[in-house]
Amino acid sequence: MTQRAYDSIVIGGGSAGMAFATTAAQLGARVLIIERAELGGTCVNRGCVPKKILWSAGEIARATQAVASQNIATQTAIDYPALIAKRDAHIADIRDIYAGNLDDAGVALVRGQATIIHARCVKVGDTTYSANQIILACGGRPADMDIPGAALLSNSNDVLGWTTRPDRITIIGGGYIGCEFAAIFHALGSDVTLVHNGPHLLDTFPKNLALHVQKGLEASGIRIRTDDGVTAVKQNGASLGYTCASGLTDTTDAVVAAAGRTPNIDQLGQFADRLNTADSGALAISDRFETSQPGIYAIGDIADRLPLTPVATADGTALAHMLHGGDAEAVSLDLVATTAFVYPPAAFVGDTSGTTLRSGDLTPLAQNVLSSANRNTAFYQINADDDALTGVAIAAHGAEDIIALAAALIAAKAPAVSLTKATPVHPSFAEEFFAEAPM
Repeated sequence: MTQRAYDSIVIGGGSAGMAFATTAAQLGARVLIIERAELGGTCVNRGCVPKKILWSAGEIARATQAVASQNIATQTAIDYPALIAKRDAHIADIRDIYAGNLDDAGVALVRGQATIIHARCVKVGDTTYSANQIILACGGRPADMDIPGAALLSNSNDVLGWTTRPDRITIIGGGYIGCEFAAIFHALGSDVTLVHNGPHLLDTFPKNLALHVQKGLEASGIRIRTDDGVTAVKQNGASLGYTCASGLTDTTDAVVAAAGRTPNIDQLGQFADRLNTADSGALAISDRFETSQPGIYAIGDIADRLPLTPVATADGTALAHMLHGGDAEAVSLDLVATTAFVYPPAAFVGDTSGTTLRSGDLTPLAQNVLSSANRNTAFYQINADDDALTGVAIAAHGAEDIIALAAALIAAKAPAVSLTKATPVHPSFAEEFFAEAPM
């Protein structure tokens, strides 16, 4: 069975696909979006949204623990099953909103697995659909680990689907996903061990920021094993036993593989084998998001860009304008801020490898009175080249928001003296961050 032609067919209803589809439709294009699972993709269902809700609950748990330790409040435990039920109900509401947005924009939605037949044709079940362009926005999935007992591992999808919290958790991988899970579940009450095969955690972050985060995680009570790796997992009664390359053996209730993600290229049919990939394993694309096959474009985590929701959304919007609204430019990846949601959040933007104008640690004022546990200092680093700001790294309460302002200053090529032109609120982290910047 063959359906009518569209201007664009989008495979994947995540952040990138939704942004492209709704924008292109608003520009007058006839758009079909194909989604085999839930609308919202990784971010809404298995990433940013459910994780941030858990992180926020962990922040509350840490705060109540801190004030209870000072005998000025009673500590209250988080009801994990109740938290998950409320979180999942909220996510279901978001998916309904997404479906309504597509309907309001006039975007056609088909549920099912898409297979690319050729550069203008896609098949779902027994029905084929044709279009002038095919937009691949089908994201990625947690990478598999090839070790004995791999079937016993939990991945990030599994973790965000847990309805009960394991008492003991071992996490493999010290990237931002592994560090976030370690921080969150420790805050919620689990005993956590983090195993990483490099010399320090967060090795894609500025080194000083990464070391600051690692020190904070260790100080909170998380066990960290660097330059090591889990080589085998086995069932050990009701628990799991695992062995490390160093020879260490231990038992735990869950072993989480947080060792990267794989783009979903292999799930698009044999035609996808013709698409060139980059060193990252994602699809190689031009500066206009076109793959090696003319007429097929890639955005989001399947493309060789930064696998971050804001980038996916911006790229989807930009591509819609490129194809249906005149022109646009892809966002500069040099100005994309990155945040690890640990406690406190750690964020950076720009180039922090050059001349460091200023850096330092500080203890938030309230922490001296309200906490004897969970004491995490803040951190900042400011870099410049010829007095123009080039990079900023922050670990502090609100870092995920402050870093956006730093990115705007870097984009404007602001001189370092800009940091002293305004007077921040006292007392605050910003007061330290903006104070006494070199002229």
